[in-house]
Amino acid sequence: MKKLGIIVVAALSFGAALIAQPVMSTPTAQAKTKVSVVWKKSMGKHSYQVNASKAKGAYAYTSKLGKKVFKLSNYPNTTFYTKGHEALKIGKSTRIYYYIQSANGKKAGWVWRGYLTTPIMSQSALTKLINSSTDLDPSATLLKQSSAFYSKYRAILRKNYNMTGALTSFTNHQTRVYVSNAGLKSYVTKAMSVWNKALGKKVFIAGTASKHDLVVSSKASNDWDGLNDGTHLYLSSTALKDASYVNSVADTPEIRDLYNQYEDVAQAYKSAKAGSSEKASYLTKGHDLYTKLIAAQKAAAPTATNYWESVLVHELGHSLGLDHTPYLTDIMYAETSDDGFSSSVNGKYSWTSPKDPTQSRRETPSLSTRDVDRAKLAQKLGYW
Repeated sequence: MKKLGIIVVAALSFGAALIAQPVMSTPTAQAKTKVSVVWKKSMGKHSYQVNASKAKGAYAYTSKLGKKVFKLSNYPNTTFYTKGHEALKIGKSTRIYYYIQSANGKKAGWVWRGYLTTPIMSQSALTKLINSSTDLDPSATLLKQSSAFYSKYRAILRKNYNMTGALTSFTNHQTRVYVSNAGLKSYVTKAMSVWNKALGKKVFIAGTASKHDLVVSSKASNDWDGLNDGTHLYLSSTALKDASYVNSVADTPEIRDLYNQYEDVAQAYKSAKAGSSEKASYLTKGHDLYTKLIAAQKAAAPTATNYWESVLVHELGHSLGLDHTPYLTDIMYAETSDDGFSSSVNGKYSWTSPKDPTQSRRETPSLSTRDVDRAKLAQKLGYW
């Protein structure tokens, strides 16, 4: 069976970068700047809240910014509803204002739309969304929330979608990968292209010996096939040098069934009385099952190229902030949530067997929808 690992190192998690907005003073009734209405229209009822980070010191006004009505920062959690909008020419610039009103109608006035933001989903609504969606797969709705949403619920989202947090360093959503072992270069190039194509951008780019964020190399190990500590990604040189190794990595329903039968017979053989016909029978059955198991593994074995490229796609997934899942069809699958040699998954739940036992393990350089959606969420959470 394939063994993949990840070592979690201490790292700071940064939220999605906020684009700085130019500070524009809002004219008051006493300002000398001329204010005129360019156009004024009714609009549908839309809900908004005050964007606390932008509305410091800002107010809602009467028509044409005549008088201050209320200070926006005093109502950070109030939901307001639109009734109309207008374009005001203030000096030489034109800005769009919304007429907003609280649910009880006690607070109302004209507000520059830049001071407003779509209301953040409640925690109960988020819990309902998570529970009603495909397990560990962020829905389209969840992936379309505001930056404030991801900032507020980062811990909840990280746990419910099995994220490691920031692992490898990224700059402007890119990381530079340097391959120090020339023999691995074609594998790495393919694995990088798989993620880049799926995410629609060049997330993984080629680095150099002097300028890189992640180094790919190999070192001896019998415990794992791939390991990523954030700055170094290793493939097992022990397994790479063994041409027959890929004949033992396939994981299909047939192979798991034969393996379980073999384990049962082996246990029965140990318990049987020495020299008995029963013990001899178990020995024969064991040999027969072992022969069938080896044959099934060879028949289902991936090519060496496909296998090692798939290992690298998995390990690059860790660099994006993804931890393991219990789904065989995911490239981020792991047999258990705690394999004893890499950091255990601090996620939604623990597991010791696959959640989709009728499926075969993904051992080609490809991704499931869940892999891609989780990677997109990882970007929203600021992990890459």
